[in-house]
Amino acid sequence: MRVKLVTARPDESAGEAIRRMLESNIGSIVVCEESVPVGIFTERDVLRLAGEGADFDSTPVGRVMTPRPLTIGSGDNILDAAQLMAARKLRHLPVVEDGNLAERLFSTQDEAAHDTARALLDRH
Repeated sequence: MRVKLVTARPDESAGEAIRRMLESNIGSIVVCEESVPVGIFTERDVLRLAGEGADFDSTPVGRVMTPRPLTIGSGDNILDAAQLMAARKLRHLPVVEDGNLAERLFSTQDEAAHDTARALLDRH
């Protein structure tokens, strides 16, 4: 799995975050102050806003994000991450290094670990 991070600042509009998600074909965007993750904005947040009739372009993403997202460290094992995601029913899990958002390339991991992680996630 290769990860290209897409982020937003808390003061950007939800509409801009949604457009970025659509352009990148992703289901979440990490909201950061500098490089520190302060929240996550997901498809579920978009649906909640739509149901409330919110004006996406005038709503700051920082007001509607899920604050303090659960994260893992850059040195954490992919299987541990998959188990955590399954246990907590998470679809998105930002990776941090020294408190800052990090890009993680799982392509260097063992293919058996990928298969096990996929199997764990598919079960839940």
